[in-house]
Amino acid sequence: MTAVARPRFLLALWWLLSQHSAVVFAKPVSPIVPDIYARKTDPVVSHSLNGSIIILDPSTQQTIPQGPGTDGCGAGFSFPAIVWIVFLLVVGVPLAVAGIRGWRCTTGVSIGLAAIVCSWAAIINSVNEVGISDILLTLIVLAFGFLGLVIGFFEFARIVAMVILCLIGGLSFGIRITLLKTDLLFASVGLNWLIIVIFGVAGGMLLIWKNRIAMLIACASSGTFLTSLGVDLIFNQQSGLSFGLRSLFDSNDNHLAYFLETTYEPTLSTRIIVIASLGLTPAFVYAQHLLFKQPFTRRGPSPSDEELCLNYPTEDFSANRATAFFSGIWDGAKLKLSSSRFSL
Repeated sequence: MTAVARPRFLLALWWLLSQHSAVVFAKPVSPIVPDIYARKTDPVVSHSLNGSIIILDPSTQQTIPQGPGTDGCGAGFSFPAIVWIVFLLVVGVPLAVAGIRGWRCTTGVSIGLAAIVCSWAAIINSVNEVGISDILLTLIVLAFGFLGLVIGFFEFARIVAMVILCLIGGLSFGIRITLLKTDLLFASVGLNWLIIVIFGVAGGMLLIWKNRIAMLIACASSGTFLTSLGVDLIFNQQSGLSFGLRSLFDSNDNHLAYFLETTYEPTLSTRIIVIASLGLTPAFVYAQHLLFKQPFTRRGPSPSDEELCLNYPTEDFSANRATAFFSGIWDGAKLKLSSSRFSL
């Protein structure tokens, strides 16, 4: 090669290498754990020259703004975190120990928990990259839970509340199984939710054939799940089960970079807490069965014709119709007094 051609060759070689480097840095790269997060779109994940993750909308090729995937639990032992710890333990422990005797309290908690989970999932999946504060998110979610609690106290919601609690009991058992492994049980979020749904449907279907057994399992499973989550928040703060739940429920495109940079890695203490809660579930089922022999629904026998004639005269008392209507919603049926000290 001549002296004149050598600089040209080196210049051409440098140009090719620079173009190749540009292509490498601009080329979309797969996430660390492919398919672990289900998304509303199928965004392009790439790395910038400084190493930060860039999320692109494939339809517009525009950058999707990214923000932290917070869940309302705050950081460390902040005020929202303390509120959630107290709530989880106050609700979870009685539900696991004596949920079968809670009756109206248990049905109220059932609808309240469903309202909390649904509202929480809806909010974290619909906010933008700015999001909302943890305190505001906690207040909104607990307000929905209180509304569900009040609705669950009434007789007209009893059957629905029992079905919901059985579904929650099964779902909570399946969720704990998926949270035992790093980056969830399966790489695909769809497979994880398939396992969870199978347990949930099984819990709901069991109510059809074995009413008492289904309610015992539902109370114990839901209670131990809430208790384990509260205990884990004390020991591992927001990096334990709290982060695992966000990994399962959060499919917001504005949080994708956050979950790709921070993977779910349960510590040994988190795994011990989860395994212990799973093992204690059948123990609490059996304990509640032995301690509380009465059926879950404390409704007295159907009144005889003589009692109907005495309690429901044929005269028209129009002024008392509203009172009778609301009383019927609350009571549903004439209650049989119970000597149990756990009766409400």
